[in-house]
Amino acid sequence: MTRTTLVFGLLATACATAHADRPAPEAPVSEAALPAAGSVVTRDAAPRSVAGSGKAWITRLAQGENAFVGMLELAPGAAVPEHQDATEEYIYFLSGSGTLTMAGTAYPVEAGSFIYMPAGITVSYQNGDTPLVALQVFAGPEPAKKYDGWQPVEPAAAP
Repeated sequence: MTRTTLVFGLLATACATAHADRPAPEAPVSEAALPAAGSVVTRDAAPRSVAGSGKAWITRLAQGENAFVGMLELAPGAAVPEHQDATEEYIYFLSGSGTLTMAGTAYPVEAGSFIYMPAGITVSYQNGDTPLVALQVFAGPEPAKKYDGWQPVEPAAAP
């Protein structure tokens, strides 16, 4: 199976609906902006935000009632602190590498790694010395609300 087939299959099965009428990049995505019908969006047209640290970016590719799909990017050496999410989470590494700690066990991960995290599991991540680019899927949109406080940026502002 090719990487493209794997990624397309993941997105096709994980998403129930997606954004159609996206707010301008300056406006945060709200649940009121989510349509009942599906859509197609390019990465460059999707709403993008940066964390307060300036070391993490999320591009909101799709969100429906049953899933959230984002392109997560981390700067070299950036870390995701220990946390738990209320739904299952899936991450596919497109580039980069680092160490994922899940339920107290450290796992080396790199481009081509696919991660499944059950709901409620304790996880953290330490990025390596190159930028991380990964597809992130939440089985339900609630955990993606953590990105609502990130500042909107233009798509070209990422590393």
